[in-house]
Amino acid sequence: MTLKTEEQAKLAALAASAALITAVIMPVRQHFSEQPRDGFPLSCYPMFSAKRKQHGRVTHLIGYDAEGTRRILHYSYLGAGGMNQVRRQVRRLAMAGRGEELAVKAADALADRNRKAEAAVVRVEVVTGRYNYEQFFAGNRAPKSEIVHGSAVVLRDPDARAVRAGLAEVAVAA
Repeated sequence: MTLKTEEQAKLAALAASAALITAVIMPVRQHFSEQPRDGFPLSCYPMFSAKRKQHGRVTHLIGYDAEGTRRILHYSYLGAGGMNQVRRQVRRLAMAGRGEELAVKAADALADRNRKAEAAVVRVEVVTGRYNYEQFFAGNRAPKSEIVHGSAVVLRDPDARAVRAGLAEVAVAA
């Protein structure tokens, strides 16, 4: 390498280092601003400190045993993929009036998996609940209000499920 090329390489490395250090330090100035702005990729991440609503709505599954005891069921009974992806799809379908169809799908999936934890579940509902976040995460899982979009009995007998599927096809054809 010649002397001129070495100097150019050092200057390029110095410029790249200065740019990188500037990019890393720039978000710090947001902490001294009266109205910090969140901007990807350089951010002070106010999403973690911003004031949030006290209540939120979530569309999900509820299972009931023979005594009527409720339990929140896992989202995977309604679809594969990440929780937020499935939750958005379920909400969209429930709001489109397809809650009954979702409930049957979840009830059949629950019967197919035959998990010990859900063995006592006899009925599934697709609901949109309004929850107080603070109370929910403190252990109070009861919704402030709830809309039932669909309900289905868990049929563990494959023949009974085949009859239900046949009845659904007849209803759709009519």
